[in-house]
Amino acid sequence: MRAGQAWRARGDRGQTSEHSLASSTPEDDDCVCWPMDLRQGMFKARTPRPPPGGRAGGEPQPLAWSDYFENRQAVPVGDTRFNVYSSGLGGAGPVFVLHHGAGHSGLTFGLLARHMCAAEPGIAVVAFDARGHGGTAGDNEGDLQLERLVDDLVGVVDAVLPENKRDVVLVGHSMGGAVVARACRRIAHVLGLVLIDIVEGSAMESLHAIPGFIVARPQTFATVGSAISWHIDSAEIQNEESARLSVPSLIAPAGDAWAWRTALLPTEPFWRSWYQGLSSAFATAPAARLLILAGTDRLDKELLIAQMQGKFQLELLPAAGHTIQEDLPERVGDTLVSFWRRNQRLDIPVRRINPPPPAKAQE
Repeated sequence: MRAGQAWRARGDRGQTSEHSLASSTPEDDDCVCWPMDLRQGMFKARTPRPPPGGRAGGEPQPLAWSDYFENRQAVPVGDTRFNVYSSGLGGAGPVFVLHHGAGHSGLTFGLLARHMCAAEPGIAVVAFDARGHGGTAGDNEGDLQLERLVDDLVGVVDAVLPENKRDVVLVGHSMGGAVVARACRRIAHVLGLVLIDIVEGSAMESLHAIPGFIVARPQTFATVGSAISWHIDSAEIQNEESARLSVPSLIAPAGDAWAWRTALLPTEPFWRSWYQGLSSAFATAPAARLLILAGTDRLDKELLIAQMQGKFQLELLPAAGHTIQEDLPERVGDTLVSFWRRNQRLDIPVRRINPPPPAKAQE
């Protein structure tokens, strides 16, 4: 059974509209949630789709992080200084901690974060660049063992939210989902756990194909604008605004050109450990659970049973690619806010009943 045929927890149905891939094969459709955040649709024949209105003035230009987050700071944790973006830390509402996937950066959540903070005053968002990604720098950048990534996340949360008393919702995209699912038990006041476009079964089945895609994609770009254009034209990111924000953090100067900031092939020894056991970790996490998929993934057996038992909420957004939070930031943001509202802890005052006055002694 495919995810689109399953009932969502709490009695809602997922959407089942057609996905927008230009062509597909039965073999492709059987396995679409690619680990390493490299969407299976990239192997398909796709017609590049320019964004509405085209690109006036040539190549698309980068956008500033400060238009999407309030703060940016370097947070030291162990041997690494993590590049952390945040908004709303002075509020009293829930804190959404956002972990990106392999090869991406915290700016993948930029449009999402801005929309959520505007839609629900009091909300806080924290997004950071993982080890070896974006603006984070330190020793052992290539050490992406799951245990190390979990320690990094816990360390960043402890540093940014010391003595936190606010509810926390952990959100992870692809590889980031594997990290937040394991970190859930080590972070205080976790109310909710959200995975975006990652399913253990299809991820494990896809591992053999990833090296070929990494080798086949462009290894360098002449300009930052050409890197942004490639992501848009290949439909890896369908939202031009988000591509203009996030893609510059995915590349770094390499002589007269620009190359990928994160070398993915050397991380291959870690891939299997990221996803093995993910379904169990998610289904048994001590928090409310939400799984957001692009609509064409199959739930593996363990997740299908858990979903039929009502152990998690399933949302399908078939109009999006793998980076759902970039393609449909408002839809994902509204879904996250609704998820929190549905599961928030209610502060119900205790009504005190005064005991009756003692009976008067008879004279």
